[in-house]
Amino acid sequence: MNILIFGGRGFIGKQIARILRERGHQVHIATRQEVDFVNLNETSAKKVLQNQDVIVNAVGVMSRHADVLETVHHHTPVKLAAWAREVGVKHWVQLSALGADAAHEVPFVGSKGRGDVALLSSGLTVNVGRPSIVFGRGGESCEAFLKMANMPIWALPNGGQFDFQPVHVFDVAEGLANMAEHPLPHGTIVNMTGATQHTLADYLQILRQVVHGKPNHLKIIPIPMALIAPTLPMMNVLSNGFVSAGSMKLLQQGSCADCGDFAALLGREPLGVRDFVY
Repeated sequence: MNILIFGGRGFIGKQIARILRERGHQVHIATRQEVDFVNLNETSAKKVLQNQDVIVNAVGVMSRHADVLETVHHHTPVKLAAWAREVGVKHWVQLSALGADAAHEVPFVGSKGRGDVALLSSGLTVNVGRPSIVFGRGGESCEAFLKMANMPIWALPNGGQFDFQPVHVFDVAEGLANMAEHPLPHGTIVNMTGATQHTLADYLQILRQVVHGKPNHLKIIPIPMALIAPTLPMMNVLSNGFVSAGSMKLLQQGSCADCGDFAALLGREPLGVRDFVY
């Protein structure tokens, strides 16, 4: 098949491209010159959409600007899907995020949710993958957690007692590649989580042992959320939205879901944290 990937040079997208090429498909990774998600050009976009069987959208950004998130995660994908339908594309695979909800107050998952809802009404056969925290070389959150795990001591909000279910980038990419190769019924949404649940504190301890090979425990100093809240506006600016009131709210809500549908998509159990390969 001819498969077009948006975000194919990103953390997850490049792994999707690798898998699909290994399976013998013709994969084109759209360049920013061809399709700029912030400044979309219809003529250029329609040209690259021609003669494609499947579109995989693996574009996602962190930004402190809500309008940028809305454009990249919602408005641009919807325009591209409409143009894709015009030129004969039938199937769209969407990389979303666990907890994506059109009504969510946090701009990142809210914009993802609104994009998902709009795409499901695009007239294409749409499948959506919603991963939890993704582990893998080059991932922004993964690299941040690995740096934290390598330190002898770290201060964490509420002592890191937040539940989540990390998933390996290879599993996420394989699941999305499977959706591209063998479309599921329209509207199928698969929560992509790993096999094991952990608190943030436990996750850091495991990364310290498994990746860094350090048997001694990371000392964690709990910090009340009330003390962190006043620093978040500045951290939002300095980290371009990676550390913000929104990201703290998502931490508190947790990032867990049953992995049964994901296991069915993969044809096996997803990896658990202790099986992760960096």
